Amino acid sequence: MRARGATSILIAVLALTATLIPRSAHAGPIVFQGRVAFALALESDPSVVTTVEGWDTYPAGTIFPNGSTVNGITYNVSSGEALVGSGGISLSPPNNLFMTNCPTAQTCSFHPLVDTFTFGFPQPIRAFGVTFSSTFAVQNGDYLLTTDRGDVVPSFFDPLFPGFPLGQFAGFISDVPFNSVRVSSTANALYGMDDIVFARSVPEPSSLVLLSFGLFGTRRGHPAITRQSAIAQ
Repeated sequence: MRARGATSILIAVLALTATLIPRSAHAGPIVFQGRVAFALALESDPSVVTTVEGWDTYPAGTIFPNGSTVNGITYNVSSGEALVGSGGISLSPPNNLFMTNCPTAQTCSFHPLVDTFTFGFPQPIRAFGVTFSSTFAVQNGDYLLTTDRGDVVPSFFDPLFPGFPLGQFAGFISDVPFNSVRVSSTANALYGMDDIVFARSVPEPSSLVLLSFGLFGTRRGHPAITRQSAIAQ
C-alpha cells in the first residue's frame, strides 16, 4: 500500500512539473499590423506584464552608450549611440529615439539601409512592438524586426494620427521567450522610433513543485495514513 500510494503521488508531482517546463516547439510569432490591435492583445493576456518606454521622462539630448541598460533595456547602435531627441513627429510627445554620430539635429535620424539598432533584454520577453516615427516610408515591410531566435517580423504602414500619412508599426507576440530584437530598414527613408512596448511572462509559481513535495512528506507522516498502513499490514 505504501509503495502504491507513493507511486501515485510521484506521478502527480511529475505531471505538475511537466506543466512548468517551457514547450520546445515554436509555432512562430503572432504578427500585428497595427499598434492598437497589439496593445489590446497584450491587455487581454493575463500571462504577461507589459512595459512601455517612450523616452519622455529623459531630457532631450540624453545618450544611452552602447551596452548600457536603462529601465530593463540594453541599447546597441551599429554606428553611433542611442540619443533621446525632441525633434520630428512623435507618437507620444515630446521625445523620440534617434542616434548620435551626426553633424546636425536634422540628420540624427537612423540612416536607411545602413544602420541597425538592437534592443536587448536581460530578462527574456515574449512580446515586442515599436512605432517608427518621422518617416515617409509607407510600404509594408519597410522595416524589419529580427529576434535572437531568428524570427523576422515586417512593419506595416500605420499612421501616427488619423489623416496624418506618416508612421509605421511592427509588433508581435511569441510563444517562446527571446532576449533581443534587431531593427533594420529596407526603405530609403530616414526614421526615428517612439514608444517601444515589451512584455514579460508573469513569473510561474515554481513553489508549487516544492509544495507538492511538502504535501507528499506531510501525508507520509499523517496519523490517519499511518493507521491505515498498520491495518493493511
